[in-house]
Amino acid sequence: MQKKQSINGRILYTSGQALYLSRGPNIYHSYDGGENWHLWVKFPVSLWARFAMYVPILVRFFRLGVHHLTFVGDKAVAIVNKKSFLVERNRVISLGSLCGSRPLVLCATNDAVYYGEYRSNSERMPVHIWMLNFTTLQWQSIWTFDDVRHVHGVFYDQFTETIWVTTGDSNEESAIWCTADCFATLEKIKGGAQQFRAVQLLFSNDYIYFGSDAPDQQNHIYRIDRSNNELNCLVSVGGPVFFGCRVGGSLCFSTSVEPSSVNTAPFVEIWRTVNGESWERILQFKKDRYPMKYFQYGQVFFPNGPSVENILFCTPFATKSHGLTFKYTLDKVNKS
Repeated sequence: MQKKQSINGRILYTSGQALYLSRGPNIYHSYDGGENWHLWVKFPVSLWARFAMYVPILVRFFRLGVHHLTFVGDKAVAIVNKKSFLVERNRVISLGSLCGSRPLVLCATNDAVYYGEYRSNSERMPVHIWMLNFTTLQWQSIWTFDDVRHVHGVFYDQFTETIWVTTGDSNEESAIWCTADCFATLEKIKGGAQQFRAVQLLFSNDYIYFGSDAPDQQNHIYRIDRSNNELNCLVSVGGPVFFGCRVGGSLCFSTSVEPSSVNTAPFVEIWRTVNGESWERILQFKKDRYPMKYFQYGQVFFPNGPSVENILFCTPFATKSHGLTFKYTLDKVNKS
């Protein structure tokens, strides 16, 4: 693997040679793999927010930014600060404020967009999964949890055309769920322990992959066998696992740096597999000096969308090289 270049900003979405990059409240696009960039859209934010979104320390303290971008056909949905927007024919339409904080993940299927309600929720009030109604341009609740703290993520499994959900945080609240009927029903596949406190899910023909997000336990990457729901522990990692992506035939997960007496590594790690069984740590970024309580955990973000074949884009956050997206070339591999 060879580092090719760094790009100022965060790449939010990739599709072949098409890339979408956020800087401040604006998104730029490139149709030549990042060689040239053009302004695509400016999101309407207050004058103060427009200024603050160009100041990294204010972005981190106030949790600002263009957090997510995804596409359904020619329509794009974005999460900016705590609001959502639809972009259609370069026209920006406000979809209003989100319920809860910004979601950890924004999920697109062939015809819908979903997010899971994510907030502190110490009082353990009901939390929802929300779907965007493209006709009314409103978010509607399509599932309600009464017994979880919050939803970590909603994910589309293109291999089976099903939708999966991850929840946390206590043992009883931590689970991996699946619906095959667009949330008419929701089945708990695994749950009841910190090893099932997951954020990101990745899929292959035969397995569902995830990493545990357990701040007070050793964390691992796991997979669930689709044929019998058997769980396999694959590798120990240096911290809670937040995000992941598929790049060509490779799967990648990233860890986070957060306060813990167990997970003490000062580095964010990126782990990669080619065959789904053997994993290697391919990159790490050291947490910067700013306190995590106010200026966020060390993390690495990956873009949404179908990957560029054998090209890994990753954006370290609250680490050294904060605010840059790195572009790496992966060796050609067989799909897992």
